[in-house]
Amino acid sequence: MLWLFLILPGLLCAYFVVVRPILHVIPALKSFYDEADTFWGKAWAITGRSVTVVWGLVLTGIGTVFQWLDPIASAFGDPDLKAQVMEALKNNPRYLAYTMIGISTITIVARLRSVGKS
Repeated sequence: MLWLFLILPGLLCAYFVVVRPILHVIPALKSFYDEADTFWGKAWAITGRSVTVVWGLVLTGIGTVFQWLDPIASAFGDPDLKAQVMEALKNNPRYLAYTMIGISTITIVARLRSVGKS
């Protein structure tokens, strides 16, 4: 693990000093790098400028956080947070239904926006 912390700065410097200027010059990648020169511009270009893809990534992130909820909560001193959330959803299923309605509404609107553009 120590070698990772020793090698990673060198790899990052090599990317920014050597590899990145070469990628800017390649004609096939020139338009991509012109459009995506900042971090957020690059993230937007990688998603294909699609709100639907961004929304899918957000939902994937939420699912990943929920998967890691118990280890994160135990680090903060509440080892049974996931069970508490599940108990709250079991007692009030309307919250889960409202969440699903919200997710599906945002997904439909994002998809209709993509369809309307083409």
